[in-house]
Amino acid sequence: MTVSTLSPSSMVRDTFANVKSIAWPTAPGLLLFATAVAGQSWFNRLAAAGGQLTLLWMAVGLVTIFVGCCWSADMYRKLLPEAGRNGLFVDAGRLFLANLAVYGLYFILIFLLTLFFSIFAGILIGTTGYDPSETPESSQAVWESMRALSDSGGAAVLYLLLFVALAGLVWLGLRLFVFGVATVAENRMTIFRSWSWTSRHASRIALLWVMLQLLPWIVLTLLASGLLQLSGVETVFSFYAVGELPSEAQGLAPWQVAALTGVATLVLAPFYWLGHGLAVALYQRLAPTRVDAETTFG
Repeated sequence: MTVSTLSPSSMVRDTFANVKSIAWPTAPGLLLFATAVAGQSWFNRLAAAGGQLTLLWMAVGLVTIFVGCCWSADMYRKLLPEAGRNGLFVDAGRLFLANLAVYGLYFILIFLLTLFFSIFAGILIGTTGYDPSETPESSQAVWESMRALSDSGGAAVLYLLLFVALAGLVWLGLRLFVFGVATVAENRMTIFRSWSWTSRHASRIALLWVMLQLLPWIVLTLLASGLLQLSGVETVFSFYAVGELPSEAQGLAPWQVAALTGVATLVLAPFYWLGHGLAVALYQRLAPTRVDAETTFG
């Protein structure tokens, strides 16, 4: 290998080459995943009524994740010659369990962080002398609490800690970025085993992640949200839109919202392609079974 093949420019080039290789061949998996997401959206509306549909909604959520893992495993199998020794559903099932483990880890961390910041924010508000119970409306109490924190300088401390916590979660994701492709390529669950592969390379991976994941996600999410907003579905734009949605838009049937959600998922397809293309490019450079990581990034 030459230095040029190991540069960020070569990583970007390889990522887009991978995207070109999987975009069309894995289109059926994309359509199936978009259909599953649409079904999940439909059940979201039905489960809002509660009852037994709540359990069914959870089951549909797991099915949606599994369908996404099937599409994901198919992309990895088409990009890596050593993958595919087992059937697609075997690889997808292994990837499904690995993803659930990582989702569970993040759920625990976010729960603990939420608990910590709730207690810490309450302590900071108490030091300001403001009592939220004196304000009858909860929304107004929140704004008054934030105003009290800003006046006392406590908000700066809170925002700083929030930034540190968010940066820590992102850093964890970067260190585990190749666990999915490794799980499929090596035919076994590979989560923290891939941790050492990204050691000392987090800053380089972060740069690639910003270019090939964060920025595309922001652009595509805004496009998808704009599409949904124009169609009458409440999105992030609803907080900034002037006036209310048209009355006919407010009365969208659940199946219409589901169909629009499926279309929005298709809009986000390049984000998923880039993520898988980048993961494979990193795996090919970092996995000890492929090449010594030290010869890749120095």
